[in-house]
Amino acid sequence: MRNLRLASVRRLLLGVGLVLARGVCLAQSGGHDGRIHLDVVVTDASGKPVPGLQSSDFTIFDEGTVRQIATFAAFDGMAAKPDPPTQMIIVIDSVNNGFVEMGYARKGLESFLRENGGKLAQPTTIARLLPSGMQMLSEPTVDGNELASVVGELSATVRPRGLDALQVSLNALVTIARKEAGVPGRKLLVWLGPGWPTPVPPQSALTEVDLRNQRTYYAVAIQIAKLLHEGRLVLYGGYSAGDFYMRDFLKPVKKVSDVDARILRLNVLAIKSGGKGELPETNRDRVVMEALEHVAAEANSFYELSFDAPMAQIAEEFHQLRVTLDRPGLSARTITGYYEQPAKALPEIKKEAVAIQQESATEVRIAARPVTVAQLMEVVHAAKGKRDGEVAGEIEHLQLTERLSSPEFAALSDELPGVKSRAALMGVVDTSVFLDPPKDEIPVRAAPDAGEQRRIASLAVEYLKNVIPKLPNFYARRFTRSFEGVTQTHDANLHGEDTVLRPTGEFKATVLYRDGKEVARAEGAEEQRLITRGTFGPILSTVILDAAHSSTDRARWEQSPNGPIAVLRFRVPMEKSHYQVSFPSAMAGGGQISLMVPTAYHGEIGIDPKSGTILRLVLEADPELGSSMHRADIMVEYGAVGIGGKLYTCPVRGVSISVGDMPRPTRVSVAAGGPEMSEVTRLDDVVFSDYHVFRSEMRIVPE
Repeated sequence: MRNLRLASVRRLLLGVGLVLARGVCLAQSGGHDGRIHLDVVVTDASGKPVPGLQSSDFTIFDEGTVRQIATFAAFDGMAAKPDPPTQMIIVIDSVNNGFVEMGYARKGLESFLRENGGKLAQPTTIARLLPSGMQMLSEPTVDGNELASVVGELSATVRPRGLDALQVSLNALVTIARKEAGVPGRKLLVWLGPGWPTPVPPQSALTEVDLRNQRTYYAVAIQIAKLLHEGRLVLYGGYSAGDFYMRDFLKPVKKVSDVDARILRLNVLAIKSGGKGELPETNRDRVVMEALEHVAAEANSFYELSFDAPMAQIAEEFHQLRVTLDRPGLSARTITGYYEQPAKALPEIKKEAVAIQQESATEVRIAARPVTVAQLMEVVHAAKGKRDGEVAGEIEHLQLTERLSSPEFAALSDELPGVKSRAALMGVVDTSVFLDPPKDEIPVRAAPDAGEQRRIASLAVEYLKNVIPKLPNFYARRFTRSFEGVTQTHDANLHGEDTVLRPTGEFKATVLYRDGKEVARAEGAEEQRLITRGTFGPILSTVILDAAHSSTDRARWEQSPNGPIAVLRFRVPMEKSHYQVSFPSAMAGGGQISLMVPTAYHGEIGIDPKSGTILRLVLEADPELGSSMHRADIMVEYGAVGIGGKLYTCPVRGVSISVGDMPRPTRVSVAAGGPEMSEVTRLDDVVFSDYHVFRSEMRIVPE
């Protein structure tokens, strides 16, 4: 029974690891300049932050070797403030706290938020962990009274029997880390409560199942550490009265045999991130308020240091860090270590990537380089006069950290020299459609309040009720460009690699929409991809229905070519979902059967606040951890098209991306005791055009 339970944990944690690996492609050295960047908090013997130090007061030890400080900045929150300011993200844990602890947490948090007349020293966000996942209750704000009102309205929840708290909690931590990874600035993630339980390690000799679980814990711990460091997330949480000896699990994790599941405890992860994992127990609301005050004091008083990363000799080479001070009575706190990749392999890999550019799927051993929209534009502008293949090689390893709009994408594509570079740009841009746009493209206005959200949602319901049923029978051309990339995932030496997406084919189809139903007739080869149905209307009704009976995370405004649109975010658990994803079973190893079951999901709806017209839809599936399907997401943009002399709002562009495991029977991993697994990423870029009225006397002849 123990082995069966641990095997189940392994599958669940492996799912978390895969989510981490594909969520963010990490830079090699923790920074885009090849340096390791550290956020350091200095405190005195009483625990108070100490400002006013100089670079000469610090010494950095990397594996016992002194590293020269390359850059230095000091912030005290008054004369020198970080830009952007440090944010606080406070998580109310409804899964791992008891009923009494939840009451103390809420009251203590309210008191903290209302201090100083409700004026907070730094932007603060409130989130809540529910059995269904993480719910963001607010946008970052310095209005503590507004946040206190949100907290005061929260009601108690009952933890369902049989809930896997470890799975829910780690998945929620990953969700926040992924969300914040592309947001600039330092963030303090405060997790109110003891954290999640972890399996007790075996007391006898390790079985093969135990050894596999160890490898899984090792991989997940590495990826969480890297993701927190890259996102500048400092974690606070866990109790000082923990039921194990903390020092045993704060030791460096350099090899698989160093670990068991308890390295994934909240307080262990917090201390390793540079935060605190020894907070007092939540047994009084005053204790909660005081703990939050101590964390807030560290928000704006800290130091930024960096040093040049040494060359690693092996993949995921761990380097233990220690920062000391020349002044007595002071202590420094930062990350306890980092993982480095060997840089010497990069030139050979790049040559290999160019040599096999025409292959449909490629294993790539080079880290992606995160870039903003502005930085991508600079790369494209600088490509003038270069060869097509050379430009494609420069673009394909980029990863956008924010969304590029369709008009900007079209303009950039026109600047490129040929087919290869345009395809590379499409592969990079299409993966960004699920991200937020650049901040300078978000209107400076207050987010829609609850009343405004209800008004806009009601308009959307009326739009679906009155407009969609009146669509005429029509047909349209659908042109799909497909991409694919493969990354080997179950090799202990390969983590966080870039998956380069390369073209695999083009597909044409005629889509018939008649009497509220749509049928696609392929012209030539058929697509074998993530299949989405109901794009012309039914899927919109499904989402609105599900969202109305589920939770809404938050809302914001975005700028569109025709003015601001309201973006409503939602999350739908599986038991309330009517959204079905057809995912070819080849992603799980072959066969002709496809998965077609209700799937939990979350996403966004972009709505015209005046008419209720839906202009953009994003759906991101939330498959169960351990599933061979890890991702099944779609984005559809709607625009005005002419049909029979009248204007209607119909799909004009779509992107679908699917990620799943596929075994590699030709290669066997001795360590894992079975075939290696490859993570297959497939992406489709879809354009709809040539809308025409469909009449019974017409015949459609493919060109």
